[in-house]
This record gives sequence, C-alpha cells and structure tokens, in this order.
Amino acid sequence: MKKLAYLTIAGLTMFSAGVIAEDEIDLEFYGKAHVSAGYLYDGNNGGLNASSNSSRVGLKANYRVSETLELIGQVERGVDFTDGSSTFKARSSYLGLQGDWGTVRVGYYTSPTMALLSKVEEFRDRAGEGRNIVRQGAANLDRRLKSSVHYQSPNWQGFTFALQYGTTETTGTTSTDNDDDVINTSLTYQVNDWTFLAGYQHDNRDVSQTVKGTRLAAIRNGDGWRVAAITQYVDGLKDAGTVTPTSMTSWGVTGRYQLSNDLWLRGQVFAREYKDTQNESVLATIGVDRVLSSKLTWYGLATATQNKAGAAASVTGGGYGDSMAVVLGDDPFAISTGLIFKF
Repeated sequence: MKKLAYLTIAGLTMFSAGVIAEDEIDLEFYGKAHVSAGYLYDGNNGGLNASSNSSRVGLKANYRVSETLELIGQVERGVDFTDGSSTFKARSSYLGLQGDWGTVRVGYYTSPTMALLSKVEEFRDRAGEGRNIVRQGAANLDRRLKSSVHYQSPNWQGFTFALQYGTTETTGTTSTDNDDDVINTSLTYQVNDWTFLAGYQHDNRDVSQTVKGTRLAAIRNGDGWRVAAITQYVDGLKDAGTVTPTSMTSWGVTGRYQLSNDLWLRGQVFAREYKDTQNESVLATIGVDRVLSSKLTWYGLATATQNKAGAAASVTGGGYGDSMAVVLGDDPFAISTGLIFKF
C-alpha cells in the first residue's frame, strides 16, 4: 500500500506534456535573518542570551517546460548569526513539477503536519513556541522528511490535500526494504473566514516502535484579529525504554489582535500530558510585534512553562537557537526581544 502511494504520486508527473516553450530560468535569492536577546531561566539559574533563530538563505528556480507544466526547485540552508558556525544546516530542498493537477516535489521537505502547526502558531522560531509542548522525543510530527516524495493538490471547492512519503530515515545508504519509512498527510478546508485542518503521520523510523500521530485544528480570521485551536494525539511511544507503550495528548489555543496599523498583540497557551504518568506541562506566551516595514519586524515577549514532577518541557525548543535543558519538575521562563529581517 505504501509503495502504491509512492508510485501514484510519482506518476502524476506524467499528466502534463508539451513542447518546451522557453529557455529562460527564473532565479530568486531570498533569506531571513532572525536574531534575539533576552533573559533565560531554567528553573534554578538564569542569565542573558543572544540567539539566531532559524535564520536562513535560499535559492529558488522556476523553469516553464510547457503551457501546462513548470519545473520548480529550491535549495535552502540555515545560517547562525551568533555562534560563529560556518556549517550550513540543511532545510527544505527539492526538485519538482507543477501543473493544473497539483505539485510534486522530490527531496528533503517540510511534512504536511509540520506545515499545519505553522499555520496555527503565533511565536514560530521564537522563545515560547508551541513545539516546546507538542514535540517530545519520538512524538514528533514537525519534521522534514528525508528521501521523500511530496504531493500538494490544487484547490477544489475549498479543499486542498497533501501527501508525503519518506522512503527512509537512514542517511548515507540506499533503502531496499523501507522499514524505517514515514507517511504524512493533511487535509485543509477553507470556507469564508474559517479554515479547518487535519493531519496524520505514521512513523516507522525507529525499529523498536511504530508511532502514529493525529492533529486537528481550526482557524478563524476576523478584521484585525485571528484565533485558532489545535489538538494532537500521539500513541505507540516508548519513552526511556518503557516496555509498555504510552501516549501523549496535547492542545493549544492561539490568537492575535491588531492594536494599530503596525502593532500586533499575540498570545497562546499550549499543554500536554502523557497517559499514566506525571509528565504534564503547560506553556503560556504573550508578546507584541511592531511592523517597522514590509521586511523588518521587532518583537518582545514573555513566556513560562509549568511542569509537574515527571515533566521537563522548556521554553526554548523548536526553531529558537539552542535548547535550554530543564530538570524534571522545574518551571522555566524567558523574556526575549528580537528582530526579523526578510530579504
């Protein structure tokens, strides 16, 4: 069944044919520089910190093959403005085809469930973002899938569909059995001011466990405001060698309100719990954005996590710099200000 889905997606590229219409290639260089500074407290000690948060550079290419078919490609790499690292970390990079039937990409690409959370999140790549709660160990629906084929459907009566098959998570070798593959999918429906989203991931990357996760979300856009809610359930988890698999349930509520033409108030609350454990956490974040121009934004925020005895959720995971380790039962918090420059 998995191989059939893989071949079906790949076969869609044969639906468009025609004579090459032009030889010009459209190239676009782009990037985002996101730096922040603030005070981080791990529950016992605190100090000042400067961070580069998912800063990146990239190159996009578009080539018109025919009137109905376009070749698309992207190479994107992460850069660090604070640690002095010369390593370009891999981000979404692919080559694909796009037509009236949708878009197919082959490469290392953002999964549909990861894209789903991004649409709900108010503090993406900042301290206090939702991935501190919904992502933990093998409970990870926010990944770019290796060696993958990704299909995105066109809009049909408000519905869009995405399906991605990661053939293997093994690096440096060719897979011959697909034992550590991943299937990830999402369905989106938009009507008036509402957007409804659903996502599912079936993850075989760890031979000792099969992890299945589901996300459901709803977004309501208004005039100068937005509210959203998300819920997630992941089962098949074996934390720290636990013989009996456990499950994690999490949820989040997010919102923004426009105070003036260039000032936005943002806030969100995320929480999670594990079945039959004391691993429960609640994360709350509030902040303000000042839009200085179409390319430059300043922000300030405050965020805090409350952990039960068996929990160690932080406030600095996800796309925010380096993660801050937290001892079980401690309650971390952070105050942060940053600049985001898009070019």
